Amino acid sequence: MKIKSVKAVSNNYPRIPQKTKPRENDKFAGKIATGAPMSTSLGGRYFHKNDWWDKALRKDIGAGIERDVGCIIEAEDGSWGFGFSDRGRITASIIDDYLAPNLIGRSIFETEKIYDMMTRILSPIGSNSFSSRAISAVDLALWDLKGKVLEKPVYELLGGSIIEKLPLYASSNNTEWLKELGFKNFKRFISYGPRDGIDGLKKTEDEIAKTRDLIGYKSDLMLDCWLSMDIETTVKLSQLLQPFKLKWIEDALISESINQYEILRNRIPNETLSTGEHWYGVYPFFHAASKGIIDILQPDITWVGGLSAIIKIVHIAEAAGIDVILHGGGGSAFGQHASYGLTGISMIECSGPVITPIGVPLEEKERFPGTPVPKDGTITPSDAPGFGLEIKREWFPDFN
Repeated sequence: MKIKSVKAVSNNYPRIPQKTKPRENDKFAGKIATGAPMSTSLGGRYFHKNDWWDKALRKDIGAGIERDVGCIIEAEDGSWGFGFSDRGRITASIIDDYLAPNLIGRSIFETEKIYDMMTRILSPIGSNSFSSRAISAVDLALWDLKGKVLEKPVYELLGGSIIEKLPLYASSNNTEWLKELGFKNFKRFISYGPRDGIDGLKKTEDEIAKTRDLIGYKSDLMLDCWLSMDIETTVKLSQLLQPFKLKWIEDALISESINQYEILRNRIPNETLSTGEHWYGVYPFFHAASKGIIDILQPDITWVGGLSAIIKIVHIAEAAGIDVILHGGGGSAFGQHASYGLTGISMIECSGPVITPIGVPLEEKERFPGTPVPKDGTITPSDAPGFGLEIKREWFPDFN
């Protein structure tokens, strides 16, 4: 069966109403509900006085799904698949102007070949985030279409199952609320950066100590630095936090600074380091794995190049003996299916697109219709064909 059309679309699906009012004036008053790494860690680097970063990129961590570019691939029999990414008009134009004309008429089952074609078509302009996002949306739509035509959920196409439940962790600085929601493992965002000096290190130590006291030592605890640190501060931080047994330190350095990660690895060889949500395409992950500088790779399935890229990254990691945990994998049907379909993925992250305001049930969180939410401490992907989203074609007009 051949591809009839490939189109960038807007996401105008019916939003899930939030019926429950957030709680006020209780023990959580004044605390961050979902966590805001851009305003905390980057703000910490600049003395907590700048909000330009938070305003510029708020869509990435806002309440609910705000990723604004979809892709619809239609087959010659009228069946269609859906994928999405973000960054608006630029991503949409790459889909419509560069990718779509080269994919019409190809078999819908050529996911491997089409992924390779897309990366080579866009290689002259570089494997940047915009190119990678466009490839992600198209690739996910193609996998969704393939699953629908074959009448199989995507995780089964990958050879996986949902018999063994993967552990979840939730990312937020309000650990009390996360515990109330039923999560057992937790990640915090750092609130202080290198320019806060010794005082910032001490405050971070105090925050981690209080969190460990709250959750005990049977739960995993992680720290996300969101690209805000330098080598020396990260080394001091790692040494200071050793008594609290962090599972990993995440995104300590600027994403492109792979050479700095090599230095950091040598300085703190016993610390588990994770990163990768802001790497695009497969090659940065191969380099990091081959050098042994990262212990946990964290690609985002809607940014890195879609499911086809994730498959390659997971195989690279397995060959290198390291782990993969998708960035925000619990927040989309795409991440959920990949996590259960590929054996190299060991945990699922539930971050902004999953966590609700204080007092609001998880079922009321804004999301694409048909996206499962955590229940009884786990997430189970839909067993419907494709990625299992319950959506209608008319909800997705052409992007303009």
